[in-house]
Amino acid sequence: MSLDPPTDPLSYAASLLDAVGADREQVPADIALDCLYAAELLELAGARAQPVPLIDGDPAASIHAAMGALGLLDEGTFASTPVLDAARAARHALRRLG
Repeated sequence: MSLDPPTDPLSYAASLLDAVGADREQVPADIALDCLYAAELLELAGARAQPVPLIDGDPAASIHAAMGALGLLDEGTFASTPVLDAARAARHALRRLG
């Protein structure tokens, strides 16, 4: 089963962030932890993460896509504390990833 970002952006974002966090070849541990934390926060907000590949094998592109998916959320969902905290953690990871 694949995730469709327009119909389930919360789960899509969580899945991508989880995939980045699991990439031990390209992603340093501290950045991976930020992504795994973000995925966990999104799951607390109702996401159901599933195994997905990185976007074009690129951790940064995958974080960008996850953040884009979060931008598709309705205002109420996006404004919830877990989602905002997840977006901050993802932004922090992306900045440090370079």
